[in-house]
Amino acid sequence: MGLGPKPLAQLLERIPHTCLCGDPAVAVRRVVADSRQVEPGDVFVCLPGYRAEGGERRADRHEFASVAVERGAVALVVEREVDVPAGITVVQVTDAWQAIAQMACAVFDHPSHHLLTIGVTGTAGKTSTTYFIESVLRQAGRHPARLGTIEYRIGDTVLPAAQTTPEAPQLQRLLRLAVDQHCESVVMEVSSHALELQRVGGVEFDVGVFTNLSQDHLNFHPDMHHYRRAKGRLFESLGSGGKQATAVVNSDDPACDFMLSLNRSRAITFGVNERADVRAIDVVSDLRGTRYTAITALGPVDVAIPHLGEFHVHNSLAALATGVSLDIGLETIATGLAAAPDVPGRFELVDAGAGQQFRVAVDYAHKPDALERLLRGARGLQPRRLITVFGCGGDRDRAKRPIMGSIAARLSDRVIVTSDNPRHETPESIVDEILAGARDSGGAAQVSVAVDRAAAIDQAIQEAQAGDLVLIAGKGHETYQLFADHQIHFDDREVARQALRRRLG
Repeated sequence: MGLGPKPLAQLLERIPHTCLCGDPAVAVRRVVADSRQVEPGDVFVCLPGYRAEGGERRADRHEFASVAVERGAVALVVEREVDVPAGITVVQVTDAWQAIAQMACAVFDHPSHHLLTIGVTGTAGKTSTTYFIESVLRQAGRHPARLGTIEYRIGDTVLPAAQTTPEAPQLQRLLRLAVDQHCESVVMEVSSHALELQRVGGVEFDVGVFTNLSQDHLNFHPDMHHYRRAKGRLFESLGSGGKQATAVVNSDDPACDFMLSLNRSRAITFGVNERADVRAIDVVSDLRGTRYTAITALGPVDVAIPHLGEFHVHNSLAALATGVSLDIGLETIATGLAAAPDVPGRFELVDAGAGQQFRVAVDYAHKPDALERLLRGARGLQPRRLITVFGCGGDRDRAKRPIMGSIAARLSDRVIVTSDNPRHETPESIVDEILAGARDSGGAAQVSVAVDRAAAIDQAIQEAQAGDLVLIAGKGHETYQLFADHQIHFDDREVARQALRRRLG
């Protein structure tokens, strides 16, 4: 969806560039970075190659310039010269990532300028936090859209999510759709990949939210310093579009001061420590939900949410602080938090009905910090035994595997190590690296292996007794399992429900 052809030079107004040949006033319909998607009248942006999450290389798009021209591209944006037929406009820029983001904004007439735009970044908690914020915005009558890992929801339209944060052209298309659907606000997850690759370049944020930082994505970022720096880009850019922006930052996280040091806008902190601007006290978390009193500059407010797990305290506090930054009343915020729906695959309970005397929950936790927060939160619910089923994905950060093995062995009573998405690695080799950490943890958990994930889930449920809690971690809402050369349908929730039916007869 575009707004009609525009001169290429107009799309590049904010980007230093040099026209190598052709007419910079040529009218273009769309901005495209995948040569297979080029249609007549498009401009093709030759993004450089890069190392993706799994360590594989993404192709240099300069190699596909001729393909794009054959498919009808009328202009190319390049970082280096390419051979093209006469009559094609070629414009050179120093940073194609920056160029495509700014061009996409211009194609869709800068839709974020017309929306209350909230970006949420951090290692864990992004998805749940966006659900809480969306519910608060809806309660306040702000007609929100939501973009994130699970889905893109815009008005009455729900689209499958290909990426946590879409590529710049798709992101701007979705934001324009939100404007056209009369949404007044949008809350989106902003991944470190999106920040590093400038997918949100040109997006004018009103609020930037930081949840936490822990080890992850080190197959993409060279080290933790670069990972932290990527997250910080959100706060460094706040207010650059002319809006009166606010940073909402978790003051319980060690990276808080770093994020605040980059911020040049207003700031509100949240947490359970006494220096937080929005602080939770008298926290109670049990199998009925989570409750606390929030202390704010506007006074106290009681918060009660049906979501299980103490980690939801910080997720809901982030939404509460966001609401405060937007001058939404405390009672409206509390009502919105209480009405927030369950997040698919985030401590999602699987219930087979009468006769089930133990709890089963599925969660997306696939990083050390997320797994530790999940298990500590589960411990707070005081189950008789905590049985954990988990694995680690292949072609991803290997360093986290023994760490997660250690965490599971220390915080669980029973651990069954299994396969996740092995991709191009053998499941057995991944399991061995997890077990190394479990052996060295000093934990008392009984640890065993069932490489087949369905068998591991079934074993845990058959072993469970009254009062136990079975946690199936790692895949959450995912409905597939990835192998080297194929993909199969696999949903932890479906498999657990089938196992429960067998168990309960």
